Amino acid sequence: MKLYGRTNTRSLRAAWALEEAGAAYEYVTVDLFKGEGRSPAFLAINPAGKIPVLLDGELVLTESLAIVTYIGEKFPASGLVPATLAERAGCLRWAGAPSTTRAPSAGR
Repeated sequence: MKLYGRTNTRSLRAAWALEEAGAAYEYVTVDLFKGEGRSPAFLAINPAGKIPVLLDGELVLTESLAIVTYIGEKFPASGLVPATLAERAGCLRWAGAPSTTRAPSAGR
């Protein structure tokens, strides 16, 4: 597996999951501030030019929540994906919160 990312981004979620799972992977730093996300080589991997990106064989997966869920499913012994439906729903709730919660709701 190969993970494209950069420190201090949501790539950390994916790297952390890979470490927790004990997965063998290569980490490739993509410096978006230097325009590396817009390079032809990187755009061939992810046309959106965003990180993180996980390559696993022929699979190209973007978005940290999808990557973390994939890693948890691929390595069930890691415990990243809970066993019951209710526990998985709770896990997804908290895993998705940083990307879906931007500001307080109107009227609060």
